[in-house]
This record gives sequence, structure tokens and C-alpha cells, in this order.
Amino acid sequence: MKKRTIIFVVIHLLVFTFLQTGCAFKDIDKRLFVMAIGIDYTENEQNPYQITLKLALPSGQIREAAKAKYTYLTKESDTLAGAIRIIKTHVDKEIDFGHTRVIVFGEEVLKRDLKDVMDFFLRRSDIQVISWVAVGKPTAEKVLRTEPPSEMAASNALFNFFAQNGVESSYIVTTYLFDFRRRVLENGIDLILPILQVNGKSTISINKSLILKEENKVLELTSAQTKRYNVLANRGEEFDLEVKKKGLTFLMKVDKVKTNYKILTPANERPILKMNVKIFGIIEESNQPLSPEKLDEYSKIAGERAKKNLQELLLLFQENNVDPLGFGLRYKATRIHNTDTFAEWQRIYPNIKFDLSIEATIKSTGTIK
Repeated sequence: MKKRTIIFVVIHLLVFTFLQTGCAFKDIDKRLFVMAIGIDYTENEQNPYQITLKLALPSGQIREAAKAKYTYLTKESDTLAGAIRIIKTHVDKEIDFGHTRVIVFGEEVLKRDLKDVMDFFLRRSDIQVISWVAVGKPTAEKVLRTEPPSEMAASNALFNFFAQNGVESSYIVTTYLFDFRRRVLENGIDLILPILQVNGKSTISINKSLILKEENKVLELTSAQTKRYNVLANRGEEFDLEVKKKGLTFLMKVDKVKTNYKILTPANERPILKMNVKIFGIIEESNQPLSPEKLDEYSKIAGERAKKNLQELLLLFQENNVDPLGFGLRYKATRIHNTDTFAEWQRIYPNIKFDLSIEATIKSTGTIK
């Protein structure tokens, strides 16, 4: 009986082996790799979305390619998936989304229900949830079609903006696709996206950001405000702080930031958000000779300036009723959910008092002796 069972199992395994179909693998020369996707709103009710794909063209050797080579495919449709299926009929190779790392939205798309657009990217298993999301000005298509002169073969300028292995800047806000989803669906934290601005024919700048509270309610942050947001979000390393007082002007290069806060709601008193910020750095530039013996004095002046800048930003958020830092999430997480906690936070936030404590530490005045 035992031998018959073994023979029976072996025969079935052989039969199943022959019935297996071949894999769907395609050689690399049969693929076109999508590097970035752009979505714009067309104002056409029948085909409201315009999708643009930036595809990398394969090259025999990197040394032979003077610069990166791309082609662009654009299609309008009422759905994103439908547009891509039509785009596939315009090329002779399989479109591969495995290397898609940047998703750019036109400003008009943000004024619509983002849940519909977001659904497409999250349901596709071949689009990584660590892809970066940004806003394109004047349109997403123009951002994708802009090819900076510094863009080399086997590289992508848009990737270098966000990956931290190229440019490093305190003006750049980074938002991943998974965080994009969380901020759109979760109450207590608002969506913030970097702005990719086309300048001229071949230059892209990224030093501003945009906060989306809800449809048709947008707050655009300036370069300085974006930098301060990164400080409060614990992303503000390598930023500069300009300090002016009584004829003295110096620039503090901050290389480390530590931020923490807690929300206090004492009975029968005004709610308070206590925030502690520690910044460490050196003096990078000054209009006067500086003495190493006065580092404590310079640190105190820098702390006062930083407190003023950050206080202004927090009040701006409060006045516009936006919360990109997730204060509402912290409030919900630290309170017992016996009532509608978020509705409670919505009543508190417009009246909350910001109590900032800034500790600045200047480690040196530079290398000049």
C-alpha cells in the first residue's frame, strides 16, 4: 500500500508539471521602463484626466550616451487605467512600472477628489508605495518633459531631488505615496507636497511646498516657510538661520535639530502646545569679526531669532486651520476615546497657545582664527 501511494503521488506530480504554463517573463529588450507619471486635469467632463508617462530609452552602453534619453507618451481618458491601456497600443514593448519613483500631480487635480486618483496607484502591485509624490507647475506634463542639462545617462533629475544621494537641501519636502494616502484619508494631519516649478526651458526648482486641507482649500508655503516646516517636522538638518541684531549679522549653519512637543489641556484654562526645539551648528558667515568667548551670547541671539520664525509659522497654520505636522493625530493618540476626539480637537486648535522653547548651541565661529 505504501509503494502504491508513493507511485500515485509521483504520477500526479508529473501530470501537474506538464500542465503548468510558462512564466510571463519578458526580456529587458522587450520592456520600456516608466520613470515618472504625470496627471493633469483637462476640464473635459468626458475625459477629465491627462496622463503623461516618462519612459527611459535603453542604451547599449552608458559611456556612449551623452545624456539620458527619454520618450513621452500622453493620453486623455476618464480613468487612469484606461489611459494606460490605450497608451500601450502606441508602443511595441511592454510598459514596466517597476522603476516608477515619481508621481506628479497638476494643481487642478488637487482641487478634485484625490481618493479616486490615489486608488489607482495603490491598487497596482508594480508601483512602489515608496514613490515620491509632488505638485507640478505650471503642469505635471511640463515638469516631466523638462530635461535639465545636469541630467546624465542612467540617472533621473527628479529622483535626485528626493533620494538624498544627490542634492541635500532643507527647502525640499519629501512625501511618499504611502504617506500621501495616510494624509488624504486620516483626519488629524493634512497633506503637504513639494512644488516642482519649471523655470525656462530646462530648469526645475524645488524650494516651495503646498498644504491641502480639503478640496479647493490650498495654502502655498514660501521657501522660508517650507524650510521652517522641515525644522518642526524634524527634517531640518543642513539649514541656515540668518540672525540680525544691533548691526551684527551672521548666518548659522544648523547641522542637527531635535524637536518634541506635548499638548496640555488644563481644566478651565486655555489649552497649550509646549514645544521644545534644540538646534546645533556653527557660524558660516558674519559681517563682523566674532569672538569664540562670546559663543553663549551668539547662541542666545540665534535662539531668539529661531523662536520668532517658528512661532510665526505655527500661527500661520493655526490661522488657516491647517495641520501638516499632525498635532491632531497626537491629540487623538494621547486621549481616551470616550467621545468624538477629533471634533474635540477641532474646537481646541483655533484657540490653542503655542509655548516654544528654543535652545540654540553654536559650537564654533568657523575656521578663522
